[in-house]
Amino acid sequence: LKMSAHATIIRAAVGFVYPAYKSLQAVMSDERADALTWLRYWVVLAVVSLVETVADPLFDFFPGYLLGKCIFLVWCMAPSEKSGANLLFTQIIFPLFKKHHEDIDFQAKIVHDSVMQKIERYVYGKQRKW
Repeated sequence: LKMSAHATIIRAAVGFVYPAYKSLQAVMSDERADALTWLRYWVVLAVVSLVETVADPLFDFFPGYLLGKCIFLVWCMAPSEKSGANLLFTQIIFPLFKKHHEDIDFQAKIVHDSVMQKIERYVYGKQRKW
């Protein structure tokens, strides 16, 4: 039994609705720490979403997989120093980014330039330098 449309809606509601609401509140407040907490959450969610593209087809048939994902997301958004988002961001994602950010920036520029060239060719029928 593959993950149904209902499961996708449940996961999206848990992973997006409350965090989006709290992020908007954080932006409206003067508390920089609140904004950073939710920024970390969104970075972690982006990484988790990339991992899910590989993991979901392999594990979605396990009973409780959706429940486990939802519990994981709730842990990530928990208002605590030991929340999942805070731990994953500070212990794994940010150290890896700091170590490899120049390579990531270089590859991102290559992708950006390639996409822009393709758009130029499609829209204008010629290439321009950005």
